[in-house]
Amino acid sequence: MFARKADVPPAFQVPAPAQDRPSWVKVGVIAAVGFAVGIIWPRVTGLKLGPNAPEPGAHASAAPAKSADPATSAPSAMLTAPPLPPPVPSAAPTAASNAPTITFGHGFVLSCKTKDGETLKGAACGQVGGFEGLAQPRLKKLSQCPAADGVSGKLAVVLTVDFGSSHIGVDTGKQTTIASPDGLYACMRAAFQGAPIGGLEHEHQRYSILYTLTLAAPGGAASAASAAASAVAGDSKEATVSWETALVRDAPRNGQIIARLPRGTKLQLGPAKDGWYPVKFGADFASEGWVYRGAIGK
Repeated sequence: MFARKADVPPAFQVPAPAQDRPSWVKVGVIAAVGFAVGIIWPRVTGLKLGPNAPEPGAHASAAPAKSADPATSAPSAMLTAPPLPPPVPSAAPTAASNAPTITFGHGFVLSCKTKDGETLKGAACGQVGGFEGLAQPRLKKLSQCPAADGVSGKLAVVLTVDFGSSHIGVDTGKQTTIASPDGLYACMRAAFQGAPIGGLEHEHQRYSILYTLTLAAPGGAASAASAAASAVAGDSKEATVSWETALVRDAPRNGQIIARLPRGTKLQLGPAKDGWYPVKFGADFASEGWVYRGAIGK
């Protein structure tokens, strides 16, 4: 049997301050070896550890000169992009070249309605002060209407001026000779929509005022009605109303009454038709209609 050794207490050795300092010799050796491995060895073996730095000459050639033309210094994508097609000029509206010449006289009051609801005719209604200045510029704009392109003939327009509702309505007249006037009336309604009538002088609540427009397309032949109207002007025959009152109608015999002319009113006459004469009357003989022969002593 082995004898048990007596217990020996552990011993701790604390190094002196001089012994605890690092060995600068070892540190220098390690740094030298690291320098050799990282710098000298790759150059000797030709090994590339990363991309080469750009050379100063290459950087200078890549940068555009400050005085270069902006067009030549643009990106290549812009230089190779296909050019845009030239803008196509818009076609001129045909209405501008074939717009008719429009002539018309003063409006004639056909009838009116009083505030009490009574209906009056013609001269008994009086006039609407200032209405010509409102209506005539809008009537002249009819030449710009697409539906007026190349159109010749007569267009009778009845304007209903309602001061109660501050509205001007546009209706057709019997003297119209144009075959398809719907587009023209649509343009007239648009022209008079919202027209200000509040400042016009008036005595009654509502008026119906007739305008007869003559459209003559450039180079076009006038319609039969327009030719007849021209014959009235060219005939230069004059007459005077011999009855106490002569009724002027928009068509012979059963046409609508458009004027009542007192005795002594001068008229210009055209060729008679079944006892009725086409006449021009009013200021500058600008208004037209038909008068029975007996009213002028024929």
